[in-house]
Amino acid sequence: MQNKYLFQIVFSLFLAFVLLGCVSQTPRTPKKVQQVPSWVNAVLPNDTPYSMYGMGIAKTRELAIKVALSDMVAKLGTSIQSSFESVESSSKYTSSLDVKQKITSEIAKIQINNYKVIQSFRISYKEFAVMIQSDKQKFISGLKTDLQVKKESILQRYNAVTSRDILSRYNTKKALKEEAKKLLPAIFILEEVDRNYKKQNDLNFVKQKEQEFLQESNKLQFYVYGNAKSKPFIQTIKNHLAKHGFKLARTQTNAVKVQLALKERISTQSNIAVLNLNVKVYSKNSQIGGKSIIMKERYNGSMQAVYKNASIHLKQDIQTQGVNELIGINLRE
Repeated sequence: MQNKYLFQIVFSLFLAFVLLGCVSQTPRTPKKVQQVPSWVNAVLPNDTPYSMYGMGIAKTRELAIKVALSDMVAKLGTSIQSSFESVESSSKYTSSLDVKQKITSEIAKIQINNYKVIQSFRISYKEFAVMIQSDKQKFISGLKTDLQVKKESILQRYNAVTSRDILSRYNTKKALKEEAKKLLPAIFILEEVDRNYKKQNDLNFVKQKEQEFLQESNKLQFYVYGNAKSKPFIQTIKNHLAKHGFKLARTQTNAVKVQLALKERISTQSNIAVLNLNVKVYSKNSQIGGKSIIMKERYNGSMQAVYKNASIHLKQDIQTQGVNELIGINLRE
């Protein structure tokens, strides 16, 4: 009986402790869900005379910054394309598709270095959002400096080639014309971000380089000649030059002369004909290029077939390498 009372007392105490623990246990506070800030889904602030804005979301903060910079450049690109189209329609500037593609390509290369992150938020474990702000005045100043440096470089190289032979002038002015075209994105960007910038002088610079190349191109003509055996190869080179818009002269006067001389030898043991086409290129009385081209063809008893096959292979080589490389023209500026 005494054991029974003892068991009841112990059980009562245990039950009391359990009930007391339940009463005194503090309820858990539910974890707050961090809300996405309104700026993440809001429209970006409008650019001002002093600031530009970009927004990006990516896996990491660093990648989100890159996306935001690309976003900033893309906004510039949209405005610039529109600006260019209005200029082009009024001035009939030049080849529409070609220039638009170049502008799009060059805009994508723009580097914006003067920026700071003004908002950042981790949306989830795999997404980060940032908003960046760029110093517009520093961006404008950097663009103007870079534009001026590139223009001066083009002018220096243009002046350095004026006393050289016509083919060197042609090749250099062609390269400088293409470099001048690459200035167009900076010109149209400056017009978009700086209302005080007057683009006409810089546009005229680009036009001038195009016109100077066209003038040089109109002066350039080739006179291709050689010995009797080289006739098939003379025609191959003439056809390639004509196909690519070069003029063929009837006389040597004021023309770039391409002289061919062919020698061959036949190995009767292997039935292989080895042709040595010696090329020399002259401007006035100065040799400006030259090369020995070795061609090997199967000989089946007909030299006419050898020449025909060799001229076909020469044509393929010209198309692959270009005529300058094939005939040994020095393209150094």
